[in-house]
Amino acid sequence: MNIDVKKPVENPKLSALLNEFKNCNDTNRQDLQEKIAEELAMNSHLLAIVDLDEDKIEKKGDNTVVFKEGTHIFFVMMKDSNDRDYLAVYTDWKEIGKSGEYDNTKVNTFILSFDDMAAITKGKAGIVINPFSDKYVISPENVNHMKKHKDIVTKGYSENVVEKDTAVKIGDPADYPTEMVEAIKAYAKTNKSIISIWLKLMIRENEKSFLLIVDFKGDMNAAFSSIAKVANMHNHSGLPIDMIPFADTFGQSAARGEPFYKRKKGLFW
Repeated sequence: MNIDVKKPVENPKLSALLNEFKNCNDTNRQDLQEKIAEELAMNSHLLAIVDLDEDKIEKKGDNTVVFKEGTHIFFVMMKDSNDRDYLAVYTDWKEIGKSGEYDNTKVNTFILSFDDMAAITKGKAGIVINPFSDKYVISPENVNHMKKHKDIVTKGYSENVVEKDTAVKIGDPADYPTEMVEAIKAYAKTNKSIISIWLKLMIRENEKSFLLIVDFKGDMNAAFSSIAKVANMHNHSGLPIDMIPFADTFGQSAARGEPFYKRKKGLFW
């Protein structure tokens, strides 16, 4: 979705859902939360207030700027009563003005997609939408869940980045997904960029998923998307599918044992 920076940022559908949520009862509360999550993740672009080095940006005159090397960008964060951080974002300029702290003609803002917000919070901070009116809070755990769900819906897989010291259990699935594995093997034989694939069961924060570790050449997104499309068609377990490249440190440590697929070396490979 391309954004025209010359036009005011507006999110009418998200704003309407947030307003409805403030007055909802327990009966439709969960349904509204799911609708808000869907609209935020798939369609919305929100404003975030930033503090940056003015002398290290070049203003182009068309509402765009060029950042010079070494520019530091700080996003305004807020804390809850438990001292957890939240990225503050706004559905439009009027919402920023409700704080009483910012002069709308001078404040620096970035327009962020949900993927941008997830990248900024990195699983360690949450998101608060319109903190001076709606005060809609999304926990760090739910930001991660939404990002993972969006990736599975839009790409067919969720790419896992495992931070150092994160508690992750890796093993072999007791209920082996034979049909899925055979389908992936049949596809991999047609794609010369795929070298090897391992299948593991991953348990992370009490959530189980299949973990595919892929050794490949060339474009990772192309390889992962193709494998995910085949895997999802034959995955009848209900478990989500995570994928990581073998080249990663975690990928190499997780790829214990023999891969279920390994490309045979030809004369020129």
